[in-house]
Amino acid sequence: MTTVALPTIEDRIKEIEEEIKKTKYNKATESHIGLLKAKMAKLQMEAESHKHSGGGTGFSVPKSGDATVAFVGYPNVGKSSLLNVITGTASEVGNFAFTTLRVVPGTLKYKGAQIQILDLPGIIENAATGSGRGREVLSMVRAANLIILVTDNLCKGMDRIIEELRKAGIVVNRRRKNISLKKTTTGGIKVRKPKTVEMDDDRIREMARQFKITNAEIYIREVVNDDDLIDFFRGNVVYLPAVVAVNKMDMPHDEKLVKSMNAFGKVIKVSATKKTGIDELKENIYESLDLIRVYMRDRAGNTDFERPLVLKDGATVKEVCRKISREMMDSFRYAMLTSHSSKINEMRVGMDYPLSDEDIVTIISRN
Repeated sequence: MTTVALPTIEDRIKEIEEEIKKTKYNKATESHIGLLKAKMAKLQMEAESHKHSGGGTGFSVPKSGDATVAFVGYPNVGKSSLLNVITGTASEVGNFAFTTLRVVPGTLKYKGAQIQILDLPGIIENAATGSGRGREVLSMVRAANLIILVTDNLCKGMDRIIEELRKAGIVVNRRRKNISLKKTTTGGIKVRKPKTVEMDDDRIREMARQFKITNAEIYIREVVNDDDLIDFFRGNVVYLPAVVAVNKMDMPHDEKLVKSMNAFGKVIKVSATKKTGIDELKENIYESLDLIRVYMRDRAGNTDFERPLVLKDGATVKEVCRKISREMMDSFRYAMLTSHSSKINEMRVGMDYPLSDEDIVTIISRN
């Protein structure tokens, strides 16, 4: 008797991908395509749960500095060369694929901030399901604060890289939508949404059922699309900002292809070989991380402008105390603040006061 092998999860994912590619997107097919995407996302989750990350060396790099940036791209697009130019790190460079077989960290010192840059092995097709140690690489991308999508003068395959990231639960240059869910024991799936959300309730329910949601109240508070809902139902999704660095711009290139990269994020044209565009890339890395610098002043009136505290935009005085020491939080009385954003030269503020870039802070303790 001949036994027929059952299709694997990867086979089923491939089938759905092919069906999506063959289906022309229009009003009549958008619901069907949305359902196919939901099925594929659920299968990808199953594939992830069936596999375990391998060991290996060089894929465990502790976070350091004020923020972490991951270089993501295909092999041989010049990620290592860029790392060397902007950080001075001696990452191996070669004119062939897979030069980097481990993670090489470097530090970009810029405007008082120390930014960790990770040169990661090149992403290849099916990285999200383990090809080319892709799952290990993508797990490090998830932990970053910013992605630099590195391509070269040929600008090939960026859409496939974005898709591999999304399969791994990494969504770039999109924000999390205002959706919530309350599970119930009976009553099926009830959809609560404003009139501005035109998506059909039955379509939303069907997508939810793909993720084994059978009884729940789903609250949608703004306009969403299929991808937004799938990301929500999938859970464990991270939303990260990304900048596109088009390397090797000293070589022949098609300007239309370079401009097409704007669909994936702000484009910075660079050449690691000629060291052009590097200052612009550094500035965009810093700006995209939304960092602020806070200068500390002691009671004698001396301000340390050489070593600012670097915090995320929106940080409060409490984060300043926490970064200095736990004891400072316990003994905090009030802070004196000098700010460019305020007309008052010196203000007395509490722990919850939000800070701005280049604020000068004096912490007054009870001791």
